[in-house]
Amino acid sequence: MPDTKNGRERKGRNKRNQLQESLYNDEMDALNTDDELPPFESEQTRGEEFLAEELPDED
Repeated sequence: MPDTKNGRERKGRNKRNQLQESLYNDEMDALNTDDELPPFESEQTRGEEFLAEELPDED
């Protein structure tokens, strides 16, 4: 089959669609894995205090 400009353009569009779908699927997987992360706990919610009473002076 001869190589035509129309064929190359069509192949390029198909490849672009495949890449977009792959990126979309990867992003959806990443969003779904965020549900498995432990909840963020700040210093106030854990009830832990700083070890030092004051922050050191920066000279």
